[in-house]
Amino acid sequence: MGSIYNDTNPAFSGPTGGSSLAAFFDSRSDAESAVSRLEDAGVPVARIRLMPGYEAGAKNTGAMSEDRSGFFDALADFFFPDEDRAVYAEGLRRGGFLVQVNDVDDALYETVHDILDDEGSIDMDERADLWSLEDRQQGASNTGFAGQPSGGKSSEDLAVSESAFDDARPVAMRDTAHGSAKVRAYTFPEAGTSSDETNRQSQGQSQTQSQGGSHQSQGFRRDH
Repeated sequence: MGSIYNDTNPAFSGPTGGSSLAAFFDSRSDAESAVSRLEDAGVPVARIRLMPGYEAGAKNTGAMSEDRSGFFDALADFFFPDEDRAVYAEGLRRGGFLVQVNDVDDALYETVHDILDDEGSIDMDERADLWSLEDRQQGASNTGFAGQPSGGKSSEDLAVSESAFDDARPVAMRDTAHGSAKVRAYTFPEAGTSSDETNRQSQGQSQTQSQGGSHQSQGFRRDH
């Protein structure tokens, strides 16, 4: 069978401050090309993470992993808001590749953004809409990633594994003032802000952005 959540930078143990940029890729070659360009641009290797998703074997090319919760748990130390973390987990389950750059300083911010935006990354909002539509067409119910339209629950629907992290886990907030359709920007909250409060703030920002004309933010959830 294929590999599952083989993080290329497992030594990363927590946020180092500053901003974070993340992009998702269908192709390993595109993701690895982005990583190479980031390194050539002077981004320290320790700040770059490539998380490959499920890679089916030759006999079952295109197959998806049945492990929904595993990918969600594997992203615990990426410190995404629950809603974003669930979407990325679904993408990994379907064989995609996540690239994240942490602690992006001002001097390299635009360069990092342009590289991630340029190397075949995808619009995760559009892709989430597509996955939700596929599930509805297939008549799936409680599949573990069914997207909720606006007004539905979001992180409350996530059956978060208590073994993955505790309540003190830091959580980044989506920075809707930066980033683009294919590159999501995050910032870390001030000290003393709880993960629950950060998730609520991030979800509020996503809803505001949706009302402004962008794609609806999808609330994925995973199986117990």
